[in-house]
Amino acid sequence: MKAPGGTAPRRACAVGIAIQPDLLTATDLARFAQAVRDAGLDHVSVGDHVSYRGGQGIDGLVAAAALLAAGPGLRVIVGAFQLALRHPLVAARQLATVTSFAPGRLVLAVGAGGDDPREVSNCGVDPRRRGERLNESLDVLTRLMRGEVIDHHGAHFDLEQASISPTGPTPPLVIAGSGKAAIERAATYGSGWLGLLCTPRRYRETRREIVQRAAALGRPAPDWFGLNVWCASSKEQLESSLGRWFGPAASRLLHLCGAGEDAQIAAWLAEYVAAGATRLSISVPAAEAVEAVERVARLAELLTEQIEDAVAQPNSNE
Repeated sequence: MKAPGGTAPRRACAVGIAIQPDLLTATDLARFAQAVRDAGLDHVSVGDHVSYRGGQGIDGLVAAAALLAAGPGLRVIVGAFQLALRHPLVAARQLATVTSFAPGRLVLAVGAGGDDPREVSNCGVDPRRRGERLNESLDVLTRLMRGEVIDHHGAHFDLEQASISPTGPTPPLVIAGSGKAAIERAATYGSGWLGLLCTPRRYRETRREIVQRAAALGRPAPDWFGLNVWCASSKEQLESSLGRWFGPAASRLLHLCGAGEDAQIAAWLAEYVAAGATRLSISVPAAEAVEAVERVARLAELLTEQIEDAVAQPNSNE
């Protein structure tokens, strides 16, 4: 059900659309943003790459700036932003600039990337050291975004009296990815975590580990927990969609995606909400962007029904 005036309806889990680059660049952004608003979706999620598998991708912060300008009130998640491929001072300036024009409407989810080593090396980064470079970048970025003037002499960056004079509120910085390194980054630097291609059980375990590790470090418990997920009517559609981004590995990832009728997919998504996901970004195959919005909106409605039924079920025998 759409909320009055096209605003996002109240849901146990915020649902948005993860839009593929080819659909985004081929559409009228103002029309797309209006469709997202009319559908009552919470946000738009965009990816980020410099030159992935033969030159694919879009710059996530540039795309976010265009969407935020096209849709007043629209919220945008960039995930996963390839911070290790940028200089953190430049990234901090870009981030501060975008958020000054759209305060409170951008979330930056930072990931280690590395699925295409050539993309990393062509950016002048050693693929074997991208993780340590990312950690150093996160340290520099977070201090700059707090408005600090910093001297930093690290393994990858050398800065003297560096600052950016932020002009707006610092956006949420969350960590994308899986494994121990992502858990440590989320607990150390992040205000949350963005999961990608994991089971509901693993999602629950990772969320718990991040909260526990943050407490051990004396940091507040992260409160932003999202998930990027691919959904389609059939495994064939999924494999075709995933193949562009994951190559031969696509067939091994199908069990981490939603396939089937919309009601089946909604029931599957509800397992992630039960595991602690509070923001879902859903990618679906479509011929054009507005069609994708309509499909995601339908899944969001069915997911809400699933959650409401689950809450009401314990009282059904009373």
